[in-house]
Amino acid sequence: MTGLELRKRTQASRAGRPPRVDAGSIVDAAIAIGLSQVTLKAVAERLGVTAPALYRHVRNRDEIVKLAAIELALNRTQANGAGSGQHWSDLVKGCAHGMVELFVAEPQLICEVMNGTLGPDGEMDFVEQFLAAMAAHGFAPAESIRIHHAVAMLAIGAAVSAIAMKSGYAGGLSHEASIRKALTQRSREELPLIRSALPAYLHIDPLQWQESLDALVASIAARRGETAPGRSRIAGIGTITPEPGKQLPRTQKPTRSRTGKTRNQK
Repeated sequence: MTGLELRKRTQASRAGRPPRVDAGSIVDAAIAIGLSQVTLKAVAERLGVTAPALYRHVRNRDEIVKLAAIELALNRTQANGAGSGQHWSDLVKGCAHGMVELFVAEPQLICEVMNGTLGPDGEMDFVEQFLAAMAAHGFAPAESIRIHHAVAMLAIGAAVSAIAMKSGYAGGLSHEASIRKALTQRSREELPLIRSALPAYLHIDPLQWQESLDALVASIAARRGETAPGRSRIAGIGTITPEPGKQLPRTQKPTRSRTGKTRNQK
């Protein structure tokens, strides 16, 4: 069953009674629960049925996660899809931002991708949508597939970084604090290069990945003999939200002296 057919699948009622559950409601329940928390028992309890009742519609927990992931991805792709008069670069950036948002919101998806649980059939639905949108701007399918691969690798890396920082902060130890703690456990003679550039090592810009995205868009435009549109940084994607009553760790940014050099430059 493909993601596009997901909402069409229902179980015929028995004895004139409407079904209490179908594939669509199972997926909705899984999304509401959160993919990392999905179990057959949790989904069944949310729907008010027994776990065995779910087996009429899905094979196991992995299939529930897979179908929910497809639904999330399709919805995200459609939300960032082609609009009237939209430039092709907006499609590429929208695809990237959608992926990062999805992976950060549902970290379990990255594990499912790594384990091969999702399989190619779910991915093909939203890749097809991306290819169709890019075709309207003169991109051949093969070229669009290469772009999608590049975007996916970039987005997964950005999401993993954001998730790691968010998890570390939620655990009470910020990125900066963990690095400083690790350095105190090593002798002062170790890691001299990192110590010499410590301010830069401590400062992680959660939006830095967008510079790589802009570079990708610029390279695509150059191959097409075009000028890349103006660069932009979209806040809120891949950033860390502090817990109530807490503050995010401070980071140092290089400041320039009258000579024009940064303070940590010699």
